[in-house]
Amino acid sequence: RQRVLAMDIGAHSIKIVEGRETKKGLLVNKFFTMDTPTEAVKDGVILDKDLLHYVISEELKKKKIKTKNTYITINSSKIITRELSLPKVEVEEIDGLLGFQIEDYIPVSIDGYVFQYKLLDTYYEDDMEKMDLLIIAIPKEIVEDYFDLLKGLGLNPLVMDYQPNSIAKLIDYNDLINNIFSTGDITFAIIDIGYDSTKISIVKNGNILVSRIVEIGGSYIDQSILNFNEMSMEELEYVKLDIEDINRVEQDNDHSSVLNIIKASVVLLSEQIEMIFRYYLSRKTDNTINYILLIGGIANINGLDSMFTNIFDIPTLSIESLDKVDFKGNFSYYANAIGSIIRV
Repeated sequence: RQRVLAMDIGAHSIKIVEGRETKKGLLVNKFFTMDTPTEAVKDGVILDKDLLHYVISEELKKKKIKTKNTYITINSSKIITRELSLPKVEVEEIDGLLGFQIEDYIPVSIDGYVFQYKLLDTYYEDDMEKMDLLIIAIPKEIVEDYFDLLKGLGLNPLVMDYQPNSIAKLIDYNDLINNIFSTGDITFAIIDIGYDSTKISIVKNGNILVSRIVEIGGSYIDQSILNFNEMSMEELEYVKLDIEDINRVEQDNDHSSVLNIIKASVVLLSEQIEMIFRYYLSRKTDNTINYILLIGGIANINGLDSMFTNIFDIPTLSIESLDKVDFKGNFSYYANAIGSIIRV
């Protein structure tokens, strides 16, 4: 297959990968990150298209990127998702069924949204064959703004993906995480700690079972620290990278207050996540969560995985390697962009 560009444009940084599918798996040729201009993107919504165009255009020139076909993966609290159980119909009839009934399930004007669906499961209930669908409703304005941005950059926008779908595909595409953890028939809770929010997705065999957004992210943690410590953002980033283990706070450590605030913020975040886990686990008696997978910038803080393991009593890991992805970078940053390359 031809090379494609895949973009993940966040409030704090823009992640771009260039790669393609081969017979052996995914090959990522190039990858790079740039800072998102302040207030140019918030909650997945483009606020300053001209400024965003400028910084991406300059970086693509600098990196000598010639590939035009582009995929983009997005998320926003403005995207509505619903899990529906309906009487089973043939796949080609689903669009028609939803076209007539979508407003019964999602209380919005259908004119303002682009709708996608994923068939999650089929089963029998009281002698009736039923199907579970995930409906994804994306505001048309968001779709059009990203399309216009990419066209303005001289790129050829082909696919707009939904971040939980990107990561679900990435896990399902591979057989092993970190050469140890099998992915088949395993339920993963993906905790993507972004800058302005945290996205929680529960996925299994390429399907999104639950997708929610919590309004606590890296900026909340940073601001909590800066409120009580006199330091610049640059110093704070250095301190976070320098943490040996978030679980071990020495009181005579120069940065013990920073560590304590991070831990308190993670505990606050985990209380919100716990409610989402409880919702999922209560829906069906055989629902379970086998592993928690951490991605996003904050996922790189040393010891965060063991902290989540202790809080939830669920083994927690970060992606260090995937058996079918040839990639030399940090998966925590680029997982969504890489996953969007996969077409199923």
